Amino acid sequence: MAKSSLLLVAVVLALPVWAGEPFDYYDNSWSVIGLKDYARGTRITPDNRLMIGTTIGTDEKEADKASVRIRFGRELAPLGREQTKTLMDGWLPVNLLTAQDGPVRYEFTMWATPLPSAKDWRKAFDWPEDGDNFLNWIAVRAVNTGSEACPGKLRFEQAGPYEKDEHPVPSLATPRDFSWTLEPGKSVECFVAIPWEPVKDADYMHEDAKLWLERTVEYWRGVMAGAAIIRVPDEKATQALLAAHVCQLIASDHGEIHGGEGFYDEFYIRDGAYQVMELEEAGLGDAARKAIEPFTTHQRDDGCFETQKGQFDANGQAQWALWQCGKITGDRQWLERVYPQMRKAADWAMQARRIAPDDSPYAGLLPAAPADGESLWDGKHHILGYDFWNLRGLLCTADAAALLGRTDDAELLLKEAVAYRGAIDRAEERTGLSHFPPSWEKEGTHWGDTETLWPTPIFPIDDARVTASMKEVREKHLGGFREGTIRWTDGKLQDAIHPYMSVYTTMASLERGEDEKVVDEFYWYLLHSTATQAFPEGIFFKRRFAWSNTIPHGTGASNYALLLRHMLVHEQDNTLHLLAAVPDWWLDEGNEIVVEKAPTHFGPISLHVKGTAQGVQVTLDPPQREMPKGIVLHLPKSRLLENACDGVEVAVRDDQRIRYDFPAVIARYRAGQQ
Repeated sequence: MAKSSLLLVAVVLALPVWAGEPFDYYDNSWSVIGLKDYARGTRITPDNRLMIGTTIGTDEKEADKASVRIRFGRELAPLGREQTKTLMDGWLPVNLLTAQDGPVRYEFTMWATPLPSAKDWRKAFDWPEDGDNFLNWIAVRAVNTGSEACPGKLRFEQAGPYEKDEHPVPSLATPRDFSWTLEPGKSVECFVAIPWEPVKDADYMHEDAKLWLERTVEYWRGVMAGAAIIRVPDEKATQALLAAHVCQLIASDHGEIHGGEGFYDEFYIRDGAYQVMELEEAGLGDAARKAIEPFTTHQRDDGCFETQKGQFDANGQAQWALWQCGKITGDRQWLERVYPQMRKAADWAMQARRIAPDDSPYAGLLPAAPADGESLWDGKHHILGYDFWNLRGLLCTADAAALLGRTDDAELLLKEAVAYRGAIDRAEERTGLSHFPPSWEKEGTHWGDTETLWPTPIFPIDDARVTASMKEVREKHLGGFREGTIRWTDGKLQDAIHPYMSVYTTMASLERGEDEKVVDEFYWYLLHSTATQAFPEGIFFKRRFAWSNTIPHGTGASNYALLLRHMLVHEQDNTLHLLAAVPDWWLDEGNEIVVEKAPTHFGPISLHVKGTAQGVQVTLDPPQREMPKGIVLHLPKSRLLENACDGVEVAVRDDQRIRYDFPAVIARYRAGQQ
């Protein structure tokens, strides 16, 4: 990178009070600061270095060569892993941490803004109006908590050795030092401002850091004020939901949803389908509409949707994602526009499953293909998840055809789905197994074969094979669930669990009315988050390490948000289920569950639940666009409905055996319970 002018300045500003250090599961806890839809974000390493001006993603050793290190105190010790990052208000993309040197406490605040040169800072927060460059801010407040005067020191420097004139971090060729003598009870504040890319002749000395922090907070609060509101009595759960929304918006690049920031930084249909659903259900309609469009541009000439070469699940996932967008928006015109692509994808599946001859054991199924989810790369295996997703794609396309009045198409596609399910049934019978395996050859690790009832059911909820599959992964596969989470392996990875893939099994339990199992696994999922509310891809649980440093992971965040939303509001068989799986204590006296402006397949709804001394009071504004077949409110025997709620059927369930909450799951984890 080219040299740039001095961009590091010091000013007095008011910093937020640091809020403490909560539980953080990970030994490699990463975070991100960034802006909505910008091409890049700044990753913050586990030892609290900022990776500014580099696209290096997951390798911490490489990060040593291109990051900003912060040193503090009389000995200028570097920040390390012992300083736990948190978020302002528990969810804003403003990272907070503290460090202590004797009586002097150092409070750090890190966030991102558009460059001050932006023509319209409000628009620049929402979209890279003036290019993808942005400004990283690190503000520090040093406080002498002692009774005597004490020196305070800070240093900002680039980490790692460089050749002469090679300075990957803008303007840190020479470290920037600050020093003070702090009288008892006194404090001093300063900040540094570093752009992602050098800006020639830029001078931010007179910028108001407090103002830019206020603008950042104002912007993100404004985004969430326009979204659906979901608030539950568990503060950690609510904050993690808001942070999941922010994660999707920062990971999005010019409207295209990506899997991560600095890693998996590209569009995958497999991940993107769930991420777009998260945006839709969050009420972030504009972002969701932008994010769904790239699906339409990743269809091969033969009709197959694809982002991962040769893998067939994306074809069905794209059909489902397009259908889901049409259902949750009710936009018939949009569905009419994308229907030809859905139908072309269905035609591809119909042809592809006829490649095998009638006397083949794989007759009626998709051809063999590589599968990274199932860790079967040789292309010689027939993957159940590919068949499951393409069956789901047929059913979604058939439903879209019916909605659009294309009755001939709907009938043909439904007939094809019956034949496809028959081929699946015959193949499963030949395996001799009671459960679905990852591949028809019975090899691989479980992945797509767990998506039986979610995101839409392709088998009856009481199908014996579904029941056996849930039991297989929870109790047997590689030793069964660990820390409430499914195991995964590629044959080399040991002691690995995969939280976001667990959600597919947890959601199957939600479909089946197994509320206590859902609530239990919800809290195990929440356990596997950082103190900055970020989620991983997979975990080496024995060393509390997210593999490949994949934090924050977009799908990990989206699947958390989807799980919480459907525990509260869930569409099933044209019926709307409310509180299908919530912890009993969320309904205790004085507690409230608030859902406002939440999009559903029937239109937006609002729900207010308040616990009283005798039971619960419920206020519901039902959807108006389309009347569901029924609305069912699920309550425990000990918390019955006090008031009349027109048009709502109450389903009473048993009370849960234990209290499920975040402190309890931490205690269970530390006690070695699974």
